[in-house]
Amino acid sequence: MKKNYEKILPTYICDIQEINNLSKVMFMNNFPHHQFILCTSGTGKICTENNIEQTVSKGDIVFINSSILFSLRQQENFSIKRIAFNGNFVTNYLQYFDFNPAVVFVPKSNEVFNAFNIAYDGYMHDKDDIQNSVNMYNLIGVCGESYVSSNPALLTPEDFIAESGFDFIKQNISSINIDFSPYLKLHKISITELNDIFISRYGKNINELIYFYRMEFAKYAVFKVGNTHYERYYNQCGFKSPEEFYSEFKKYANMTVEEYLNLVWAK
Repeated sequence: MKKNYEKILPTYICDIQEINNLSKVMFMNNFPHHQFILCTSGTGKICTENNIEQTVSKGDIVFINSSILFSLRQQENFSIKRIAFNGNFVTNYLQYFDFNPAVVFVPKSNEVFNAFNIAYDGYMHDKDDIQNSVNMYNLIGVCGESYVSSNPALLTPEDFIAESGFDFIKQNISSINIDFSPYLKLHKISITELNDIFISRYGKNINELIYFYRMEFAKYAVFKVGNTHYERYYNQCGFKSPEEFYSEFKKYANMTVEEYLNLVWAK
């Protein structure tokens, strides 16, 4: 298939890759194409611009938007297959299925798994076959339908409070003591009611949820800033001092800041 012919295709596969037992951290920034990544064995961690490190396990298919900063690292026997894709209809197609977050975990199903393998194997067999465009279009559609069907169209009042309350924590994470009074007044609920909703939705009370996000944000700060003076960012994470930042980081991550830095930036 001629490269200039790709310009008129609604979807096309740019490249595929299989990595067995990912021994080094895969780091990408400003990659120009969208990706689907299938975990074929083991478990790994993905760290992205959404500030939270997430576990990827066998059978998971993850969509990653183009041009974002992310890394993949191994936990145990972590192997993956990647499909990079693009096309003149891809943006509209992804927006239709609400694939707006930086990373989307596609619900597991045989249909999704089979669609991925058909697209992957077809390109591997003959990368110039026009059928690859059809297979890729089908893969996006199957993943999109699975994702949409797993998310209720309407949020319950409790779901809305849980999500907006968590967003409030994210927006105010630099505060050492987050003041919820403006949020409580706006939504006309008590701190006890908010605490109960958090426990029901996230399995964590208010303080536990704040601590969880504060530490995940700290991990992301280390990841994104790299080998520069990341200790300057302790106050953006809501810590009183660099010493508290280091101490709490070690408790949470079971490794020092330097050890985590070396891990996620390993080459």
